[in-house]
Amino acid sequence: MNLSISGLPVVVLEVGFVVVFSAPVWLAAKMVGASHPTLLRSILALIVGLVCTVVSAAVAGGAAILISPLSFLLSFKFVLGTSFLGALILSILAVAGYAAMVHFIGAGFSFSGNPAGV
Repeated sequence: MNLSISGLPVVVLEVGFVVVFSAPVWLAAKMVGASHPTLLRSILALIVGLVCTVVSAAVAGGAAILISPLSFLLSFKFVLGTSFLGALILSILAVAGYAAMVHFIGAGFSFSGNPAGV
């Protein structure tokens, strides 16, 4: 089975993925009581955390495994306006939101067959 998508539907799908992946961060920021709990700031916090993770991987190599969570915590702290403890709780709540998404949305997908035969 081949699937090819191009043009405007690709942009719509990408925007949808960005909103879906930033929604748990946004909801967790509201629950924690962040100063700026908006969807756009949640998207920005995830982008800043990802960029800092990529830079730390390029600079520190294997130590980026330890630096990566810190970069996301700091981006949540400064972009969303939380304390460090609030950023830690926000991260835990966001991971719980991602786990719930995988549990409920992932149940609709099934994989079968021989992937090596593709």
